[in-house]
Amino acid sequence: MKKSRALHISILLLTLATLSITADASQTMPRLQNLSLDRNPQLKSIRDDVKRTLYTVKSRRAASELPELKFYTYRLQKNENFWIVLSKCSLDMDTLMSVNNLTSPYQVGPGTTLYIPNMRGIIANGNERELIKRLLLEERIDPGYVKTVNRTETLNKKFLFIPCGKVSKLERSLFLGTAFMSPVNRGKKTSEFGTRRDPFNSKRREFHKGIDIACSIGTEIRASRNGRVVFSGWEEGYGNLVIIEHEFGYRSYYGHLSRFRVKTGDIVTTNQVIALSGNTGRSTGPHLHFEIRKNGRSLNPETFIRGRW
Repeated sequence: MKKSRALHISILLLTLATLSITADASQTMPRLQNLSLDRNPQLKSIRDDVKRTLYTVKSRRAASELPELKFYTYRLQKNENFWIVLSKCSLDMDTLMSVNNLTSPYQVGPGTTLYIPNMRGIIANGNERELIKRLLLEERIDPGYVKTVNRTETLNKKFLFIPCGKVSKLERSLFLGTAFMSPVNRGKKTSEFGTRRDPFNSKRREFHKGIDIACSIGTEIRASRNGRVVFSGWEEGYGNLVIIEHEFGYRSYYGHLSRFRVKTGDIVTTNQVIALSGNTGRSTGPHLHFEIRKNGRSLNPETFIRGRW
């Protein structure tokens, strides 16, 4: 977990540096001490800048009227969550999830440190030029606003902050946990995601990258989401395994299978039978091992699955 969090912070610092924020952003970025309008003038400044940006972009005012893009850090306090930060800072869901590279609002809670921009918008990969052009067209965002905010004469930068930009409906659905479905119609969860006692050695602890769902051998296993099968075969530990690749770097894993119903390269649809459950590989009994990863990082499947067992 520490390794993945460090990687996440590195990516954000690189992004912020590329956006012309100082390279030692972690040292110079101002911190919000609290989310009280009465006690924190910085918060009022952020909210005012958000309002000013929205008015400028939506009313197609001169780009010179936009505030300077700034980022703050905020460490959530007791009883605070993603939605409270969003509301207090006058931001929207797309902004917080994009700037902080979040995959679920459930990642955010007391002790979490978030990056807070002073305007709504998203971070986009500058290499995806066609995507950026389409985004600007759909949201009616003048390229001049993007150049001004990012302090650049062109859009040829590794990362760009798109003021008032929006993520796609699919990205939003993935974030809210409504894009995946349970891979089994019936079953009982027997092991959680996260650190647990090794089922083969009670003295040892291990990190469990997915969840285990007990089901009898031969139970139909279904694709949790549309995608392409990128692996169908034997993998050490997993036994018979199917891996399906989805949009935006997501992959789902289905392990300990008895029989395959798909092969590598197949295009599958949500709820399509892809295999039958089994007890192959490193397994103590018949069950399905199910994982969801994004860009190689293991995520808790329970925050993504629509329909529980």
